[in-house]
Amino acid sequence: SSGINAEYGGSNVHTLQAIYALAECLAPIIDLVYGSEEKDKAVTILSPLISKISVYIRNHAHHNMPNARASAALLTSITDYQYCRKAWAKELYDAFLDTDFFIMEGSGVAQWRVIIEHLIAHDSLLFQDLLARVTSASGGLLGSSEAFYNQKARLIKRLTFTIYCCEYNQYAKFISKIQECFVEALKLTAAHQVVREVFLGFRVLILRMAPGTFSPLWPIMLNELYGQLVELREFLRKQSDWEMSGKALSMYLSVSKLLDMALILPAEMIPDFQVHHWTFVCDRPREEKSIRKEDPSFECLVSEISYVFDTALEDESWVRENGKPFLTQPHIRAIRELQPFFASLSSRGLFGSSQVSEVPESSTTIALIEDSLDEEYIDLV
Repeated sequence: SSGINAEYGGSNVHTLQAIYALAECLAPIIDLVYGSEEKDKAVTILSPLISKISVYIRNHAHHNMPNARASAALLTSITDYQYCRKAWAKELYDAFLDTDFFIMEGSGVAQWRVIIEHLIAHDSLLFQDLLARVTSASGGLLGSSEAFYNQKARLIKRLTFTIYCCEYNQYAKFISKIQECFVEALKLTAAHQVVREVFLGFRVLILRMAPGTFSPLWPIMLNELYGQLVELREFLRKQSDWEMSGKALSMYLSVSKLLDMALILPAEMIPDFQVHHWTFVCDRPREEKSIRKEDPSFECLVSEISYVFDTALEDESWVRENGKPFLTQPHIRAIRELQPFFASLSSRGLFGSSQVSEVPESSTTIALIEDSLDEEYIDLV
């Protein structure tokens, strides 16, 4: 409690102390007081409690962040008890669908990953409801296109976050429905925020689905990845100021992160990409290769983008530490911030962009990617 007093003074400290005390003690007490056949009686205790703390969960103001964090800690402890679902399932699902749900502190993502797993992993009907919401989302005849795009992006983000939270290959049987959602969303080419969420979803699927499960998605992923990078190349060639909206910047960062991730994951996780990687990144450094003799007109896409960048910016590149992604930032403020990424892949090639060191465990690489994903899900206030 002394730590809470030091960090958050005033009357709010007593509320925080109470919530943290409940987070630590409530679940064990319920287990102790109620026998195996009486667990459902705990609902009468938990229902009013959930109703009270839902006020803190739904308040995304900065001053309420300590309360929200404490409430999430309490929910993490009690949602593990599935016999109490009646007390918390509806409130938490409604909170999850709230427009501002992802406005939270960095530590909140780890807490909510546990909560959402407890909420949806044991109830496939909720996941199906989420799929249906994404599929049926419509702007209506009189609706604003921008409002519809934002709604679509929010729903896809919640769908991919649910997959991200749950166990490996848990939603394999829904892959065709997920594919349908993504394909329909990608038709909204003018909606950069929607495309951004789909590319985030591609990365989540690679991490959470077995390679054989999402094989049908690879043609779509590769085609969209290529198409978006071609659009970026043409934009850089035609525009002199390189100014673009924040939504477009987020989209191109998400697109680039998919490429970055595909280049560092073990081949067995992404076998389909291995066949096509030369389209995006050349095997050898640019200095050694320059142009293929058999096809003087060929140049991989990354090199073409890097060349356009280099004509206007000072050449800068990074050296990859084995197994670590280049792109870990959740946001960029200008498209030129991607220049070192493309320059590194172009100048050093696929196999020359890493420092010579021991190859890391795939679990280490995945953990680093997930750290970046956690930050990416947080919405800016």
